Amino acid sequence: MNFRVGSEVLFALGRRYPRLPVAFLRAMPLSLLHALRAPAVRETFKLATRSPWYRDAFAAARVDAGRARRPEDLGDFFLTPEILKTRPEALLAGTPELAIESSGTSGHVTRVYLSRRELEYNARQGGLMLGLYGLGRGDRILSTLGLDWGLGSLLVERLVRHTPCFAMVVGRVDPGEAYQRLAEYRFNVVMSDPFWLARLTDIARERGRPGPLKLLLGGGEGITPRTRAELESFWGALVCMTYASTEAATILGFECTHRGGYHLNEFDFCVEIVDADADGYGEIVLTTASRRVMPLIRYRTGDVARWLPEPCPCGLPFRRLSPLRGRRDEQVSCAWGNLHPDFFEPLLRRVPGLANDWQAALFERDLTPVVQLRLELAGDGAARERAVQEVLGALQRTRPEAWLAYCQRLIDLEVVFFAPGTLREGRKLLRLVDERLTGPPAWVARAVQEIRPR
Repeated sequence: MNFRVGSEVLFALGRRYPRLPVAFLRAMPLSLLHALRAPAVRETFKLATRSPWYRDAFAAARVDAGRARRPEDLGDFFLTPEILKTRPEALLAGTPELAIESSGTSGHVTRVYLSRRELEYNARQGGLMLGLYGLGRGDRILSTLGLDWGLGSLLVERLVRHTPCFAMVVGRVDPGEAYQRLAEYRFNVVMSDPFWLARLTDIARERGRPGPLKLLLGGGEGITPRTRAELESFWGALVCMTYASTEAATILGFECTHRGGYHLNEFDFCVEIVDADADGYGEIVLTTASRRVMPLIRYRTGDVARWLPEPCPCGLPFRRLSPLRGRRDEQVSCAWGNLHPDFFEPLLRRVPGLANDWQAALFERDLTPVVQLRLELAGDGAARERAVQEVLGALQRTRPEAWLAYCQRLIDLEVVFFAPGTLREGRKLLRLVDERLTGPPAWVARAVQEIRPR
């Protein structure tokens, strides 16, 4: 029995006995799991040579993929996102039966091809999460992840087929409609994006909580510590996040109930951290082990994280990734050093009334670099002034070197305000953007209500 068939049998049994896969995996040493996965990885390397792009790229990099045993054996060879945006068909090693797309953060479509069997297999693996969270017969799931060209509800709709749970996968409906049905259908588990969950919570605060929830399961992007705390406090339920992507075509990592980083799907992926800095943060690079139509080998995701070396109290042997620090294209260098999105989290943590969506932009005005914080905040001028003062106070307390550069006028800071729900123009929102070459976009000037710190 090969590794893939063995994992399918295990998760098929998990449909009847939801806790069985978790118990089995807790007893499996990580070294054994990697040894069982190794033949599938070697087969992936050989299979990739059927693809014209891989064949040419391996030759250009002077690597013999047929002799490689681990992704690291391929040396300086990497697959970059541009190929999936411009020439995805060149990566095909088999006959595709469907495709999924993501607009990404650059506006270019990323396309991944799969077979139906691969999609169904990916969905079955999601049963591990549900068993880990203790979900089973009697639980009732609502999923409002996007039902469009992407992964979202496409994967969840198939995942719930392999569980005994009552479930409805409805796509990204209006949170007000979902609120009306929470009590009617007695949903106790909600799967969606963080911004959607935050809006549902706002509605429930206004109209009354329809009932307690057992679990909020987030996907799509990260969640701020403050938003997580507010959701958990209001609903009396844990918020657990997943790390999935179009390129992975499934869940690459997931938080357990301890919520201390992402446990990796070590069955189906080899994951590396490359170009790590002094703190261990580097780019996540993945290699698929079970994909045969369009295998990805050393794919540079652009996501930045680090390994969490300590064992997790949940007992799973999978390695863990830290929460994502941001993306490589969301890191800029300026008078405040190498900025990344989590630089701003402490500045915004105590701002009253702040929505989950925000953005920081760096541009220049009269030769002076300017950091512009774009915040969604309901309220009058007094509320905006309080927000500005809270940001300045937090900058002084938590980032003393940045505060000094601000006082020395080496860099300027301004805070601009938008109505809740207006910053997000697509499925993803870049937290940090570099606009030094272009200046702020016109929509910012049109929509903004500005207060500059004095």
